[in-house]
Amino acid sequence: MTRLEKKIAMPMAAITLAAVALLLCMVFIIAERVDKGALTHDEALVASGLRVKVVDMERSLVPQTLWDEAVRHVDNRYDPTWVRANIATFLIDQAGFDEIVVLDDADQLLLAQAGQNSLAPAEAQARVEAFAPVVARLRRLERNAPRPAGRKADDKLVSTAVSASATTRLGDDIYMTTAALVQPDFGTALIKGARAPVVVAATRMDAPFLSGFASQFLLTGVHLHRADAEREKGFAHVPLRGADGAVVATLGWSPPHPGGQLLRKTLPPLLLVLFALAALFVVLARRGRQAAENLVASEARAKHMALHDALTGLPNRSLFEERLHQAIDGLSRHGGQMAVLAIDLDRFKAVNDTYGHAAGDELIRAVACRLTSVCRTNETVARLGGDEFGVVAAQIDGRGAVALAERLVEALSGSLELSCGGIFVSGSVGVALIGADEAHVGSVEAARRADVALYRAKDEGRGRYCFFEADMDAALRVRRGLETDLRQAMQDGGVWLAYQPQVDAVGKIVGVEALARWTHPTRGAISPAAFVPLAEDCGLIDELGRLVMRRAFADSLRWKGLKVAVNVSALQMKQADFPRQVADLLEETGARAQGIELEITEGALLGDDETTHDAIERLREMGFSLALDDFGTGYSSLSYLRRYPIDKIKIDRSFITPLGEDKEAGAVVHAIVRLAKALHLSVIAEGVETNVQREQLKEIGCGQAQGFLFSAAVPADAIDALVADGGRVKLTTSA
Repeated sequence: MTRLEKKIAMPMAAITLAAVALLLCMVFIIAERVDKGALTHDEALVASGLRVKVVDMERSLVPQTLWDEAVRHVDNRYDPTWVRANIATFLIDQAGFDEIVVLDDADQLLLAQAGQNSLAPAEAQARVEAFAPVVARLRRLERNAPRPAGRKADDKLVSTAVSASATTRLGDDIYMTTAALVQPDFGTALIKGARAPVVVAATRMDAPFLSGFASQFLLTGVHLHRADAEREKGFAHVPLRGADGAVVATLGWSPPHPGGQLLRKTLPPLLLVLFALAALFVVLARRGRQAAENLVASEARAKHMALHDALTGLPNRSLFEERLHQAIDGLSRHGGQMAVLAIDLDRFKAVNDTYGHAAGDELIRAVACRLTSVCRTNETVARLGGDEFGVVAAQIDGRGAVALAERLVEALSGSLELSCGGIFVSGSVGVALIGADEAHVGSVEAARRADVALYRAKDEGRGRYCFFEADMDAALRVRRGLETDLRQAMQDGGVWLAYQPQVDAVGKIVGVEALARWTHPTRGAISPAAFVPLAEDCGLIDELGRLVMRRAFADSLRWKGLKVAVNVSALQMKQADFPRQVADLLEETGARAQGIELEITEGALLGDDETTHDAIERLREMGFSLALDDFGTGYSSLSYLRRYPIDKIKIDRSFITPLGEDKEAGAVVHAIVRLAKALHLSVIAEGVETNVQREQLKEIGCGQAQGFLFSAAVPADAIDALVADGGRVKLTTSA
């Protein structure tokens, strides 16, 4: 090695070693910060979970305390047998509480029960004293609560629930305690004295409770200190406070250590990479100028590939995040505002499923060109992955952000000519506007806000833009919770089928329509209008369709002579293997295709593609009859009725509702019925709710109908009873 080479190589080697040392230090620092962040996140999550538990406890008390009957039997005339059965035993058995204490208006003990047994007087008095701070807080709230004077003219609730919660220590046991006032709901009974009786419900934070809580939040090493515990090294803590705000106990657990795990996994490969790079550096240092120039050029190409999307050539997520970070940093120096926009194509998965991934890639490239064409040169358009795009617009105000969002939505609307033909597309845009006073939120939070706004845009109907607002966070958490609950419900039977009878002109049941229902364990019945779009968004719609079809096929065996109508979505019809799936379900359930009617929406026939043709032909060959659902609301065409082997037309409820009030509606329904008869098709009207509508349909010649006039959708057992009773329905209204 020459002296000149040494002069060049030694400083470069020293710089390399210093860089390696600095990098290793940074890795250790980052690992430590990641662990601290995980600890903070874990503590916040557990604290939130405890708050949710308290809210659930308070809600569980409402039905038994906000009740006229409770006022009668607790306050007006104390009935210990009724109180024990309808309050204490009910809350213990149904709501899962461990102990119930009932106090009169003077806070004197009326009843104390643990499990199925009454507490001894000494034990009961100990509870009264331990729960006194919570009751005192409740009494303070009571003083500010309005006092009902009697029933309201509109029969609405006269009281709102008043409750207070805190952590209570009783001996060596720790309880989560909730107290609620006994109040009237509709005002048929009123509190006699100046104060209301109180029901106190307590859940013991014992080993089974901690085990269940740990399982719910995936915690390990959960333990409970009976006081304000000092910080244990390596453990996370959440204080549990009493009614006076003092710490009664401390919940501790072993937090995750993702930083340490990451360090252990990455350090050996990182050292190997660093040593390899050092060796490579020594070799490259001996090469000539041409080799150095080639290396620089190669690095430039690699950097471009690392920061750009291979399919579209747009900046990728890494470069997008870098530009976003720079834009937010610029707010601190220059002031003003900047915007980050999250973009997502609507129903991109359907394009991939219908036309293949090659068409999906072509669509992504075409969309990238459109987005680039409507953005300024100083605005970064990036592909973040899949059908997700993002835009960073520095130095832009609210009006400019609105204009940009409108241009993006317009660019994503309409048809695109691809090699597979014309495709109609749309997109949703979420916008987060960040001002100089919010520069501290950082790039990650700014991007998250744009994503939250994007979710709202999709919820509000897609094909639009939406700006971030603070209350969207809570709505998004609720939505994600419902997604998880829906997945669970489809596994454990929370999603079930109801059947709405279809009757002929004399009221005899000729068929039933299978309708999906979801009974949420805490929210009660959730409308299909809410959970079906939710299933589409989170990828559960195929599974939901199979679940409905499987259960409807199985139930069809119960009702010989009745057609069971099952709805089929447009997405199902466009799946090449859909007929095979249906055949498998027939074989699995033993159902007869001749007893099943498949209801297809007009949207499923839109496009007149070969896959849909083939699916309908194969379904007819199996023996299914086909009905065109919601006729007249979509893309109705006489050519569809002639081209496809449709057996029945189902008139949409929007045409039935105005019957008797709107002559034009009657004329439209009459025309549809005449059209059906001319084409030798059966016809049925849905949404019939009044006798006027029923009689006009009979005059028009519509022989079949369904709706609330005849029956709401009911469980399968109710259909069994109707069939056993002769198969005739009794009208539910005479309006």
